[in-house]
Amino acid sequence: MRTLIVTAANEAFMPLLRGLIKSLQQWEPRPFTDLACLDVGLGSESREWVSRHASHVVAPGWDLPIDRQLRENEPHLRALTARPFLPKYFPGYDVYLWIDADAWVQERFALEWYLATAAEGSLVAVPEVDRAYRLNEGILGWRMRRMQGYFGEETGRRALWATHFNAGVFALRSDAPHWKLWAKHFSEGLKLTNGALCCDQTALNHMLWAENLPVHPLPALCNWLCHLAPPNFDLQRQRFCEPFAPSSSIGILHLTAHTKNLSWHLQGDGWTRKISLRFPDSEQMAS
Repeated sequence: MRTLIVTAANEAFMPLLRGLIKSLQQWEPRPFTDLACLDVGLGSESREWVSRHASHVVAPGWDLPIDRQLRENEPHLRALTARPFLPKYFPGYDVYLWIDADAWVQERFALEWYLATAAEGSLVAVPEVDRAYRLNEGILGWRMRRMQGYFGEETGRRALWATHFNAGVFALRSDAPHWKLWAKHFSEGLKLTNGALCCDQTALNHMLWAENLPVHPLPALCNWLCHLAPPNFDLQRQRFCEPFAPSSSIGILHLTAHTKNLSWHLQGDGWTRKISLRFPDSEQMAS
């Protein structure tokens, strides 16, 4: 089975992209076939670096009707409009695993779970729920307003209680019907907002609700949303872990929202250590 991991970045995300790519180089043999990157504004030196590590580096077009001013002011949004069309951009693979550039892989099991499960035909993603997560009015209101803008007030209210999947990490087989229907629902939402609201995650969730397509939810360990609950760091194991017992090691850390530059200090008997959520490795993160 040929599997492709795909990400995207502009120059501002290059430090995070380096961390993701380095995290994928921890295992030999690696649990995927190739790596690809959508270039949505990389500088020449950065693109050259990425090309040394990725089999494909492609600058996507605008695959869906986005407002002209939004295209000019936020060209990186091409990464969102391209996601329902990954098999078109990178043909010849059986399963595609998307990972946002502000995420990195700590444990191999997460990649294996995504790829093996997606091969069975379901969309594989992680719901934005966990016993440690702190959902508040602002987060739920954000979901609801975007769903209302795309699909109406009644559908927007559903975002307050229906399962809501995060689109920052997902896997899907190349021949799955989800791709085409995701693009369809995304296009409908863009038309209703005159292309001024670009939110592929909203369209993805509406597609899952409306079309009743197979989806396989993985636990939060496979896409840990750090802004909803900062992880703990186990000094003995040198691993980021869920904050409550049994303190399982997190498979993929997703440095969402304000956590991209988050760090804090651990203190013990006569010592203090600064912890950053970023890769490259545990020794540097705990120095």
